[in-house]
Amino acid sequence: MGEDGKVFKNSYDKFRQINKYLEFIDDTIRELQNKKLIGDHIKFVDFGCGKSYLTFALHYYLKDIKKFTFEIIGLDLKKDVMKKCNDIAKELKCENLEFLTGNIKDFDKLQNVDIIFSLHACNNATDYALLKGLELNAKAILAVPCCQHEFNEKMSNTKNSKFFDKEMPIGKHGILFEKYTSLATDAFRAQALELCGYKTQVMEFIDMEHTPKNILIRGIKDKVNTESLKRRFNEYEKFKSFLGIEPLLDSLLSPYYLIKL
Repeated sequence: MGEDGKVFKNSYDKFRQINKYLEFIDDTIRELQNKKLIGDHIKFVDFGCGKSYLTFALHYYLKDIKKFTFEIIGLDLKKDVMKKCNDIAKELKCENLEFLTGNIKDFDKLQNVDIIFSLHACNNATDYALLKGLELNAKAILAVPCCQHEFNEKMSNTKNSKFFDKEMPIGKHGILFEKYTSLATDAFRAQALELCGYKTQVMEFIDMEHTPKNILIRGIKDKVNTESLKRRFNEYEKFKSFLGIEPLLDSLLSPYYLIKL
């Protein structure tokens, strides 16, 4: 925004994205409170935070709008960007906000985190973000994946799968196959989180006109029903067999599955 509070025209897409993000955070916090999973103190980690527009917006939202006490950590691989974010946080006197340089796999700064968020973590970085959410016992996991290459590559190398036997009209067209494998990746992630005891939703994060990477996976801890878990596990195994691959996510999250057949 300029000094008059008006959003710059070339920044309006980002402005809308930030506000949509806060809407999802607000809904998530309300659900966690209704389930009595959190009080009025929140531990939040933003994996792959980049320049941290969303992280700073979250700080303002929690402090000035919701009046929560909180701890927020942003994590990214870019040391210079994290230094700049820490400098801005210090200049603006943003308390309980810290930016760290490092890999998602190695993060151990907080335990028993309430919410983790991962926006546009590329390819399997999203899978490692989901894993870290489980390791940190996160009550809610939100991820907007990006660049889902793994399923595309593995399925392309397994042309004798049930998918290519039944779905050749999709498989023979590169652009359709790419879209299918991206959707299959995120469907697989949502189902895997359900096997770990989360209620999941897959929804549009922002309008397609603003970014094509607009699928949000949200998982919130839920009560476990054994029969439901068995059904979901069967669906999961059948889908994996249909695609004819062994996804990385399976090896990462399987120790956290609440049921195995």
